[in-house]
Amino acid sequence: YLLSDDFSLSITGSAGRLISSVFGIEPVNELVAQAYATQKLFPHIRTIIELGGEDSKLILLGESASGGGVKEFSMNSVCAAGTGSFLDQQAERLRLTIEEFSDLSLKSKKPPRIAGRCSVFAKSDMIHLQQIATPVEDIVAGLCFAVARNFKGSISRGRKIEAPVSFQGGV
Repeated sequence: YLLSDDFSLSITGSAGRLISSVFGIEPVNELVAQAYATQKLFPHIRTIIELGGEDSKLILLGESASGGGVKEFSMNSVCAAGTGSFLDQQAERLRLTIEEFSDLSLKSKKPPRIAGRCSVFAKSDMIHLQQIATPVEDIVAGLCFAVARNFKGSISRGRKIEAPVSFQGGV
């Protein structure tokens, strides 16, 4: 929706259809919106990695000089593992803010391996680690590595991550 010659408004995301109907405008596909905005503001970016609240995405961008846009993309399945909301839930379960969660992970000396493909298995692993008195910073770092492994194995699946990369999303 064009507000003026310099500004426009687009609505996207999980509530995009509802909000856009209130404003009387068409919603925009979130992949298209992310690619367009990234290439408009940072035309040198080749890859977007997003760990959002509800999903995770890998977006490979075309060259801006040739029109750019989405060259290829991949998203997580219906499982919550690897999303920002899962990390938020686990931080809350450990009675940590997400900022404390992040700071603690950097203090880890020996992160354990935690299942990353399934949020139920990850939570079970974390509970077991708590029961055997694993330091919280190691548990948190282990979960961060699990999310990264999950992204690499189930979303990027061998695709070439071209630099420079833009990390986006709430995580």
